Amino acid sequence: MRGAIRLFLEAHTPYKVCGDVDYGVAAVEKAKEASCSMILLNLSMPMLTGVETALALRGVLPRAKIVGFSMANEEFGAKMVGTGFDVVLSKDDGLDKLAETVRSLLPATDSEQS
Repeated sequence: MRGAIRLFLEAHTPYKVCGDVDYGVAAVEKAKEASCSMILLNLSMPMLTGVETALALRGVLPRAKIVGFSMANEEFGAKMVGTGFDVVLSKDDGLDKLAETVRSLLPATDSEQS
């Protein structure tokens, strides 16, 4: 699924995906290494949950936009804002909504990383 999301975002936004990983600890390390502008997280990940990962990322990349993309429903997603996430979308919202959200969160001149 990560690969499909990556391909979709690169095809439908002006941004380049700087990496993808399997679990939260690796997400924090990769984001620091690549100085990512935006991080897309699943809420259910091994080792660290999406919330734990988002909070850790806030400590190392406070300006990065953090988007949760999960099977969570809209009401649950709204509760997640303020726990490190800028936005939480349900996978039911679809990839078009995800791409629209990415474009709205990142400035047009920030096209090197996503």
